[in-house]
Amino acid sequence: MIFSLFLVFLAVFLTGICQVLLKIGSAHQGKRKKSLLDAYLNLHTLCAYGLFLFVTLISVIVLNMGIPLKLFYAIASLNLVVVVVLSWGVLKERVTEKMVVGIVLIVVGIAVFNL
Repeated sequence: MIFSLFLVFLAVFLTGICQVLLKIGSAHQGKRKKSLLDAYLNLHTLCAYGLFLFVTLISVIVLNMGIPLKLFYAIASLNLVVVVVLSWGVLKERVTEKMVVGIVLIVVGIAVFNL
């Protein structure tokens, strides 16, 4: 059970990295407007798609290990927290009060849901 929980948290963290990579990839598209495919075929975006595939495989493995589905999705909702923290740390985006309230509500909701 501990190993499967580790894999779930790994999947959440990797999904956050994927979303930050997609943000970076879309920012590069704004600078070079050669074609529509540039948004989908740059290195950051392709790496994000590859990581999403890996996260999907991790999720299937974890669900086959017998972790309860409600617990899996409750932990997976922490993805927003990871994305906000990574966006703040890596992309230097501003964290607003609404984001902090949203994060607190998500964490409280997960705690209440799993009691």
